[in-house]
Parts: sequence; structure tokens; C-alpha cells
Amino acid sequence: MPEWHDPVMVDEVLAYLPHRPDGVYVDGTTGTGGHSSAILSKLGPKGRLICVDQSEEALAAAQERLGERGRRAWFHRGSFSELDAPLAELTEPRVDGILLDLGLNSWLLALPSTGLSYQVDAPLTMRLDPDLPETAEGFLARVSAQELEAIFREYGDLSRAPLYARRIVEARGRKRLRSTSDLVTALAGGPHRGIDSAELSRIFQALRVEINAEMERLDRFLERCADWITTGGRLVIISYASHEDRRVKRAFGPKGRDPRFIPLSKHPLAPTASEVERNRRARSAKLRAFERGGQ
Repeated sequence: MPEWHDPVMVDEVLAYLPHRPDGVYVDGTTGTGGHSSAILSKLGPKGRLICVDQSEEALAAAQERLGERGRRAWFHRGSFSELDAPLAELTEPRVDGILLDLGLNSWLLALPSTGLSYQVDAPLTMRLDPDLPETAEGFLARVSAQELEAIFREYGDLSRAPLYARRIVEARGRKRLRSTSDLVTALAGGPHRGIDSAELSRIFQALRVEINAEMERLDRFLERCADWITTGGRLVIISYASHEDRRVKRAFGPKGRDPRFIPLSKHPLAPTASEVERNRRARSAKLRAFERGGQ
């Protein structure tokens, strides 16, 4: 079993959540419970935390990690974009704060069954939520080169997107891509050719974002979250990629479309140099925090 994920920017999260120790909060991307554990440690005796994640395996790991503290948490498998169901159990279906960490949980990345890592030969799944209709294998069997190119540009920032899209389409014409090694071979242009690991990482990232409908779910959350957060409540979002941060800034930044959310800092917060040195996954993180006004 892989080691638990090391959460990013914990001190910065705790500067904003929980601001009402006896309130109710949501960790919408619980993963293995790193941020949840920190928030629970600051809650008062009446405080509660709703732990949401799309992965049953991650939630089980979080329950184990939280131990006794987990008795003050409720666990719900589902997407952070659909919070009506878990909040319906509350007396007042609005909470005092929501946290989203949009990064990929390293614990899930290390699980061979997810097919998320190019470093592990595994079935080409990439689907973290079993409710989603399609795996990466099925998607790559039907998607057009033009669609792949757009996905690689938008979610992977790849200058050679046309080349990689073409290689996938050519390779699947010879045989169906069923494993991560099949995909790596296709991207490299053949079984004995190499490919830059940084580009591989961005390609796998782009496909994961698409397969898991990550941006569609983020957009839906940003449209609905005002319904789920009470007046004076807080929203904290940690993003790692430009396509994520653009959406958050467009929704709630200084010129955002929803004036009910007031930024709590002029600029997004970045991790400290010591954290980046300790945890390289933190290097691209940006934290934006907002408070919900009236209306």
C-alpha cells in the first residue's frame, strides 16, 4: 500500500479554515485525509467536517488515517460539484466553509489500478469516479486527432500536441491501446524510442483531466457553491495548473462574475520555499481564499 499523500499548504489553509470552530465544513477533495486531519484538529467539540471524495479507496484510507478524530466527520463518496445530497442531512443545508485541493493525490497516483502513472504498467483506466461513463482506453479508441490536440494544448500546455495526437491515432490503427505501456509506446513513436518524462507527465495529466470531467465539475461547483456556503462562510481553493486557476479567478477574482465572494487576499498565496524543498508537488500550487457576502 502506498504512503499517504502529503497535503499542500496546510498552514495557509488553517489561516482561513476553520474560522468558526463549532461550524460545519466540507473537504470536497478529501483524498487520504491530510487536510481533513488538520481541519479536525482545529474544530471545537461541536464542529463537524463532511469528507467528500469520488474515490471509495481514498475515503477508506482517510477514515483509517483520521482514526478517532474521524468520529466527528461524515464520509460521502461523490463529486464536490454535487453537494446537495450530503448537505441535505444537515438541519441547515449551508456550511461555514469549503476546501478544494485540485491536485492529484499522490496516493492514488501510486495505485496501479488507476492507470494514472506512466511509470507503472497498468490497465489504461484513469477513471477515479466509477459513476463516470468512460475509461481512457475507451476514450482513446474513438477520439479524433483534432480533439486530442485541443485537450493536450488546454490541459497539458504541450507545444507538440499535434505530433502526440497523430501518434495515438496511428498506433490505435494497428492495435487497441489497453495499457499505460501501450500508450507510452504510441507516444514515443515506437517500442524502442524514448520520450521526455516531463511531456509524458503532462500528457497523462491532460488525459486524466478529460476522462474525469475535472473542468466540467469545477465549473459546476463554481456556479453552485454560493448555494452551499452561508453568509460569512469561507471558500478555499488550491489550484496547480493555469486552466484551473483561470476558472477560479474568472469566477471570484477582483473582477469576478459573482460579487458575493470577496477575496481575502489581494494575490493568491504560494507555498513557502521550505515546503517546496520538502514536497516538490507543492511548487505550482496557488491558494485563493474568499468570504461569502450577503444576498
